Amino acid sequence: MIIAVDDNSGEPEYQQVARQLRERIISGQLPVGEQLPSSRAMLAERGIGRVTWHRAVEALRVQGLVTIRKGQGAWVTARPAVRVLEVRAGDRVSARPPTEAERAELGGGLLSPVLVVTRADGSAEVHSAAVTVCAVTC
Repeated sequence: MIIAVDDNSGEPEYQQVARQLRERIISGQLPVGEQLPSSRAMLAERGIGRVTWHRAVEALRVQGLVTIRKGQGAWVTARPAVRVLEVRAGDRVSARPPTEAERAELGGGLLSPVLVVTRADGSAEVHSAAVTVCAVTC
């Protein structure tokens, strides 16, 4: 499993790892029922430290994507559906960290940013950036 960590990105390493794992879960590259590599394997193969790996896996657990069995490892338990939003002329899309209320509404431990779609009529919608794709129509 290839996980790339960019020390210069400004994003904490565990979040980079969690994001890449989440993307693989969403795409089906890590299917439900698959066991994640151990922290020892990730350290030996990719140089990802144990603390970084454990924090990344814990973030996925909080999001409901993996289950951790003490002393046995972590398994993928859910694959979120990707949501496609139509963005039209006059709409604006921005990203920001979620509020506590949005964390609760969108999935408890949501760590990823949210997308705020402000429609041309002024109404606003908030979506998890982890599972939302914007399709632009003109």
